[in-house]
Amino acid sequence: MVLYGYYKGIISSRMLAEACRRNVVFMALSADARPHFTTLAGFVRELDREIVGLFRDVLLYASELGLIGKEHFAVDGCKLPSNASKQWSGTHGELQEKRKKLERVAERIVDRHRERDEQEADGAKAKDAKKVEAYRRKVEKITTFLRQSKKKLGPSGNETKSNVTDPESAKMASSRGVIQGYNGLAVVDERCQIVVHAEAHGSGYEAHLLGPLLEATRATFAELELSTDVLSKVKVTADSGFHSRVVVSQVEQTGADAYIADRDYRRRDPAFAGAGRHKERDRQERARERRKKEQARSPQKRKLFVVQDFIYDEKRSRCICPAGHGLYPSGRHMLFNGYRVAHFKAPITACRNCRLRARCLRHPERTLQRQITIIKGREGDRPKNPRNAASERMRRKFDTPRGRELYSRRMGTVEPVFANLQNKGMRRFTLRSRRKVNVQWQLFTMVHNIEKVAHAAWKS
Repeated sequence: MVLYGYYKGIISSRMLAEACRRNVVFMALSADARPHFTTLAGFVRELDREIVGLFRDVLLYASELGLIGKEHFAVDGCKLPSNASKQWSGTHGELQEKRKKLERVAERIVDRHRERDEQEADGAKAKDAKKVEAYRRKVEKITTFLRQSKKKLGPSGNETKSNVTDPESAKMASSRGVIQGYNGLAVVDERCQIVVHAEAHGSGYEAHLLGPLLEATRATFAELELSTDVLSKVKVTADSGFHSRVVVSQVEQTGADAYIADRDYRRRDPAFAGAGRHKERDRQERARERRKKEQARSPQKRKLFVVQDFIYDEKRSRCICPAGHGLYPSGRHMLFNGYRVAHFKAPITACRNCRLRARCLRHPERTLQRQITIIKGREGDRPKNPRNAASERMRRKFDTPRGRELYSRRMGTVEPVFANLQNKGMRRFTLRSRRKVNVQWQLFTMVHNIEKVAHAAWKS
């Protein structure tokens, strides 16, 4: 019943229960049992152990039909809203401020209630009492969450927004605006667009999940005895959202032959070399319009002195400002990113009453003295960051004709899977917590795989 309901876009347990009473197909599948919606909801909610075996059974059958090529895997994510409101999201500090605001609103309603005349209708008083009770329940909800929950940290170690209703969900930007939900990740085989691995995570940033996702895919194929090490055979493609120095290094350690796009890959593509000239005229026109608006909105911007306006004598290590004051050196032979630089500061007494102070300092009202750094020349090669080595290797491999051709097949492999789920009505998660949402995401992708198997069996 659940699989057929998801196939028809019926993912709500209440709608499934209603279909079992009204739809003849559902009546046949349920043997006219007419289950209650809480029974259906509890079944899906507690399916986290069984879903792994079911998903792999479908995957094994698809492999027996020859639907898995094991030549090219495309990885991507689909952000879907969940059963939680983004209005209840925030850091612990933001939630504390929200609690104080709700407390103040409740207090104002109570004060207004006390100031009312004794002769006022009881209906208005009862309405105010309900409002106060609702606000106090919200305050208690936030207080309980802050007392029982720890701060939610992101991959970089900084605090991210938590959600009072579903702490494991995330507030993330999507093509449909900012949503509160989960990111459904999928590893898709190119031959027949079979999803070979699927996971849901409450994180808008998905790059750090690529390495573990590939390792889980390798483990799945090994347990099904479809391949001892599938990552050593396939090519893996992922878009620029998965590219970072740390992630590329982690993917290299998995042994996968991956092609992960970076954010500047189109600029290096010869096919896009002349694309800029078609937009240059519109870009210049928009820039002129923007300058006109800025000039009309704000006064003329001050023209500040630049380095070329200062007189620098390298032999004597002297520097003279446009007002004629001598600057004293605060560093003569410093190195910065492979360059030899000289740093100078102006005396505070000279800058205090200088007639050119407004043209020399960006913020003359609060800056005490002018400082200037002069580049003298390069001191050898710029030191290389060893962490960038993996990214450089990925760029060189990606820019080859083979890399460009392989990456061009990524979108046609993984995007139709998400489009199929959206068209079937599987556009949101109805459960809360990552464990339950992960079950629902695997049910979504399993329905897609079953449909592929059915079409292949029908054609044969």
